[in-house]
Parts: sequence; C-alpha cells; structure tokens
Amino acid sequence: MSKPTAFPLDESRLPFEIPRDEPYREKIARLGQMITDRIPAKKGILTKDDPEYWGLASIVTDEMADVALKMKVRKPMTLPELVKATGKPAGELEPLLQQMAVVGLLEYNWENPRREKQYILPMFVPGSAEFFNMNKQQIADHPEVTAFFEWMTFLPLEHITAMVPPGGAGIGMHVIPVEKAIETENRSADIEHISHWLKKYDGKYAAGPCSCRMSRAAMGEGCGDDPDDWCIGVGDMADYLVETNKGHYVTYDEVMQILQKAEDNGFVHQITNIDGENKIFAICNCNVNVCNALRTSQLFNTPNMSRSAYVARVEPENCVACGRCVEYCPAGAVKLGQKLCTKDGPITYPRQELPDAVKWGPDKWAIDYRDKNRINCYDTGTAPCKTACPAHIAVQGYLKMAAQGRYRDALALIKKENPFPAVCGRICNRRCEDACTRGTVDQAVAIDAVKKFIAEQDLNAAHRYVPDVVQPSLQGPWPQKIAIIGGGPAGLSCAYFLAVQGYKPTV
Repeated sequence: MSKPTAFPLDESRLPFEIPRDEPYREKIARLGQMITDRIPAKKGILTKDDPEYWGLASIVTDEMADVALKMKVRKPMTLPELVKATGKPAGELEPLLQQMAVVGLLEYNWENPRREKQYILPMFVPGSAEFFNMNKQQIADHPEVTAFFEWMTFLPLEHITAMVPPGGAGIGMHVIPVEKAIETENRSADIEHISHWLKKYDGKYAAGPCSCRMSRAAMGEGCGDDPDDWCIGVGDMADYLVETNKGHYVTYDEVMQILQKAEDNGFVHQITNIDGENKIFAICNCNVNVCNALRTSQLFNTPNMSRSAYVARVEPENCVACGRCVEYCPAGAVKLGQKLCTKDGPITYPRQELPDAVKWGPDKWAIDYRDKNRINCYDTGTAPCKTACPAHIAVQGYLKMAAQGRYRDALALIKKENPFPAVCGRICNRRCEDACTRGTVDQAVAIDAVKKFIAEQDLNAAHRYVPDVVQPSLQGPWPQKIAIIGGGPAGLSCAYFLAVQGYKPTV
C-alpha cells in the first residue's frame, strides 16, 4: 500500500510522525489483517505503511498478538477456553488478558446463559481503535493511535458508504433523536428511545471520555469541548470501562444530566448499531465537528449512514422565521433562503444530490464539510433585513414574537447575537429598514422602533433576559483565566459570550 495522500489521510497535517523505523513484526501484520474489515488489507499482506499495522504495533506486544490470533473477531471466549486454545496456564494468561483489555485490544462480555466473564476481540471501529483512544496517557505516549482511529473510520467505508441504507444496516452508530421531540408519537418504536435502553440496562451505566474528542484534539483538530464523560457505556461495557480505568459508574440521574447537557450543547445522541435490535453497549453524545462516526456521513455526503428513524418538519403556524434551526443544526441539513422571493418570483433550488440514483465517488465527497456546514444560507441570502443587519439578528423572528406579545422571547432571540440591545437599539443606523422589501410596496416596517421597545424590557429587572450558561464540559467551571483588555462594545461582547460558555472572564 502506498503512503496515503488524499484527505483526510494526508500525514503532513499531523503534529507527529507515524513510526515506521521499528523492525517488521509478522504477528502484528497477521493480527491487523485478521481484525480489519478493509478489503484491500484482507486480500494482501500488510506493510509498515498500513494503519492496521502501525496502529497495533504501537500498543500490542507479540505476546498479546499470540493470544489474539487464537481468537476470532467478536466471538466471546472464556478463560478456560483461552487456556485450551493458547496452551498458557490460567495464572499466566489471566493477567495478560487483563492488560490486553486495559490497553483496549479486548473487551468483556457477561451476556451469556451462565453469566460468566468472556473476552472478546472486537473489530477496530466501533471497538479497539476507540478503546486505544480512551486513555490520555496512552495517547500522549503513542499519538499515532489517534490517526489510526480516524483512518479506520475512513478507509473501510470509502467504497461502500454510498450503498448503506437508512439506519446504517448494522454499521457503526445509529442516531437517536432528542426524546422530547418524539414523546407524543404513539407509533414510535421503543428502540428509538434512549429511555428504552436505560431501562433495559437499569443500574449499569458508566461515563467515560470521548475517544473522538480526545484523539482529534491530539491531532490538532479539536473542537474545544472537555472530552470527559460524554460517552456512556451500558451493561457489560459499563463494567469494562470501570475495570480497565476508562470510566466510572454513574447513576440514572447522572446519565440524564449528561444527556440534558448534551442536548443543551446541540450534540447528537448515537447508539451502537452492530449487535442487532436487542443490544447496545454505548450511548454517545457527539459533536459533529470531530465525531468520526458522523464524519463518514458528512464527508462522503451520505446521510443514510447517520440517519435516524425520524425526520424533522416545520410547523408553519408556530414558525417565526428566526432561522435559528438552520444555524443550530450541527449537520447543516437546511439552509436559509430556500423560500426567498425575488422580483422575478420564487427561487427554485436544486435538491442535494444523493447516492441513491447517482454514481458516487470521490468527486462527490464534501472534503471541506466542516466549513461548508457553517455556511447557513444560499448565495441569494435570506431575509434582506437579517442579511443587512451587522449583527445578523433574526429580525423576522423577533418582529413576529413581538406581534404575538412574546416580548421576553423576542429579547432572548435578539441577545443570541447582540448582548446589548438597549444600547444598539438607540444608536442603530437601521440598515435593516433600508433593506426591508415592504418598502417597495409602501414603507419599510418600523423595525428599529420595535427593537427599542423590546430592548427596554432588558432595563427592567422583572423582564430582563439572562441566558443560561451552556458549557461543553461536565466537570464544572472552566479553569482557564481570560483577561479582556478594554471595556468597549467589542470587549464587553467578548466577555458576555465567553460567560455564556462557562468561562469567567475579567474585563
């Protein structure tokens, strides 16, 4: 295999070098070939350039490889069975199996008729490539495991992702919607509810670090989240995380707090999808900016890979056209401007190409998907008033809320973008009114007057809107100290938005 060069496999972007100087180890190559589900690697002989080789070589000893080669991928074996298969005495083998589990090569299983401990050699993803990246010290000592994890989410799927049907077909992860969005749907399947899985594994939960957040940060591509405790192991996986020092037990209430915090941050709930409809082993709370599972659907532009069983729809009677759903959606599912009218009539936008009916290949991949998902409107823009506003405030939204008498909601919407509406509302140059298309009929809507009225509410303590702190961390306040030089509009705005994210800046 030649040295990878295409995104995301360009080694030059890594802040470390892939080690290839050590002598070639045949046992490691055989083990990598046995575990991988990448077809070219299955058919050929692994070289030092293959991630299956150097990813294992950095962590796995030859003695560990000897034992693992006596196993089959995802086929549980008890200690007596492994003693028989390897010829090693139990007193020597059991500590070795424990160490193999600690580094992440093996996992445990108790879900069997006799409820006895079994050892499993997992696949790479979801499996050992992730477990390798759940130990901060291991990442520090062997940073190449971070690239190993990322590449093993990419290489096996680059040729088949376009063929995956809705729901993932047992590959990788499955997105579960925010439960409160489907709680009134009588026809929703139990397995589509996180509560179903929490009840199934009642009392057996453990929180552990997010391998995606930790690994991508070590690669210089992090998202700023605190990685600890976002991933929840259930059942056997909970015990595995605790026994191998990758996590700690949590209560049902603590799990619900984690899930609520994830929803507050706009993270995506995902469950494992490789054991059929009656078993999962983890619930992840994923940030689309770094999640290797969500990346496959984003990068390859194949939404079926991460599609849930539900589709979000807008209720026109409740919509205030604020555009926040577009700006908040982590996957860039919709764009502003889709309903924009011009003097020539409504604009018709082409539907996004999908692999269902079009031949798919690298030319269809969204290589810069992380940047494209941040573009929230089409070239023709969105509502002219919102576009013209220097703060990009959702003008349509707060106007409609004000008309409905929802003054505090309108104030909250304004403060999403402008923390000081009472100031700006008085000195505004009213570009929004200049752009208002109502002016082409008679006269522009008195947007500034409405904003001044709404802003006045913030001067009254009884009506004032103070946003909740939404912090991408479960470990309490951020420890970093931030000093902001200058107390002008820019400095105070910076302090405001940092405070909303959980920091305690000093101006």
